[in-house]
Amino acid sequence: MDINEIEYADAAEHLVWADSYDYYVHTPSLVARDTFLYPLQTGLYRYRPGHTTERAAYDSFLIMYLNSGSFTFRTGEGKEESLAHAGDFALLDCYAYHYYRALEESDVLWLHFDGKAARPYYDAIHARLGTAFALRNPAYAINRLARIHEVFADGERICEPVLGKTINDILCEMLAPENTIEAERRQEQDDIRRVVAYIGRHLDEPLPVADLAALAYMGEYNFIRVFKAQTGYTPHAYVMQARIDAAQYLLANTDAGLKEICATCGFSSPSVLCAAFKRRTGVSPLAFRRGGRTATEPAESAA
Repeated sequence: MDINEIEYADAAEHLVWADSYDYYVHTPSLVARDTFLYPLQTGLYRYRPGHTTERAAYDSFLIMYLNSGSFTFRTGEGKEESLAHAGDFALLDCYAYHYYRALEESDVLWLHFDGKAARPYYDAIHARLGTAFALRNPAYAINRLARIHEVFADGERICEPVLGKTINDILCEMLAPENTIEAERRQEQDDIRRVVAYIGRHLDEPLPVADLAALAYMGEYNFIRVFKAQTGYTPHAYVMQARIDAAQYLLANTDAGLKEICATCGFSSPSVLCAAFKRRTGVSPLAFRRGGRTATEPAESAA
């Protein structure tokens, strides 16, 4: 382990709040190294005030997004200094000297990346925006950065061309932040699809709107608006309908009892299940099972 690896491990273990960090390391294929931009490490850290990293070199480029807090940066031979606050990005050439320090408790989403196109992208972005900068419409870049972290955090299948395109999307957005309307629309569609898939996998858990909005990196009000535009339902109504749909399937295709169905579908008790089920379908769960009825349209408004 060289000195850079020692510094990196120390940052992970000692310079962030306990239980408030995760990071993932990726070894790219030879094809990716020759062809694409590629991730090397990605993480989500809560830094202690005073956390400092200083390296002569760490062969990669680094994107940081400050969800909260503030950092100071020094880069290059002239020790250029920059300051970043919550909502800002930083882009560092880690092949050269770099230093950064948390001025307060700070939540940061970060990505070390490289590739044959990485240097030209860095030079163009740095010439235009410097080391630390804000984007006028940052949502698309934030969500693409979060998507890369999510791929590793969720153990999804690694598709290096897609990861390379995602990094490319982030860097292009930094170069052309004014061209975001269509990108934001596409990103909103992707985010809502991801939330809908998450709901389907986690019906047995509480699904508060605040948590679903956080998954899409949106505020609650904007999330409710976008979700309803995409699905026709408010998030609460969609979750309830998804629970009823799952209960209908179990009633029609299994011998599971009401308590088991409650646990699987996220209802707090059989009485809550029965009331919601009858309100939406017009019959009780047991009557539905006896009659083998198919799903009907919701009896109440989705609003």
